[in-house]
Amino acid sequence: MIGQPAKLVSVVEVAKSEKVYCAQPSCHHTVYKAIHVVKEGEKLLVLGSTCFHKRYGSLSALGKAQHWVGNGKVLTSEERALLAENTQVLLARFEAEEARLRQEAELNHQRLSDTSNRPLPVMRFLATAPVQRHAPVRGLASHGAYPCPWMKPGSPVAAFKFQNGSGWGRVQHKDTRQFIVPRPSFDGWDESLPAVVGHSNMGMGGYEVTRPMPAAISHLRDHALAEKVTGAWGEVGAILGSKPNWT
Repeated sequence: MIGQPAKLVSVVEVAKSEKVYCAQPSCHHTVYKAIHVVKEGEKLLVLGSTCFHKRYGSLSALGKAQHWVGNGKVLTSEERALLAENTQVLLARFEAEEARLRQEAELNHQRLSDTSNRPLPVMRFLATAPVQRHAPVRGLASHGAYPCPWMKPGSPVAAFKFQNGSGWGRVQHKDTRQFIVPRPSFDGWDESLPAVVGHSNMGMGGYEVTRPMPAAISHLRDHALAEKVTGAWGEVGAILGSKPNWT
């Protein structure tokens, strides 16, 4: 039972070669993805997602992170050293960097307002391996056929079959959030994709996309042998090689 008030400060990740130790008592594992930085009273803790879940009851128990809103910020080697040795200094850097980004965002918003009548450039994505493309299917499955209760009715799935044999689907939540979910799921899926795709959400069983979707889709296409956008779940299974089970 945790006696001190706790606050989720940030969710970060480091290079696999620079893993840090989880601070949960009796846990001697190292982690490099979904590292939860928590403030309990005056103490800062660095926890893996599993120990965070065990300590507080769920991954959403403390709400959104104070810094980076759980985006899975990738730390530099210098920042990783601060994470292990002087977390307070690292958090001060986060605050300064976020203030700078907010200022830049305001300036960019002003520039966009000044050029709002200009046509935007068309973004194109190039795959590193030949990709089998399929035309999107217009007819979606009925609501009763949806494989999970949280999926937005009428929204299609983008299915990607990777060169390493894993399958991934882009799915939209009823609240408009986007998720990249492994199908079928497998041990270690939460450490399989980089931060550009999103951060792992263990409660939803996939990566929550918290950055621009084109970047996430570009990464998926770079590693895909086959791709299809469809609302027919049999066709999703045909691409991913197994019957989806998204509950």
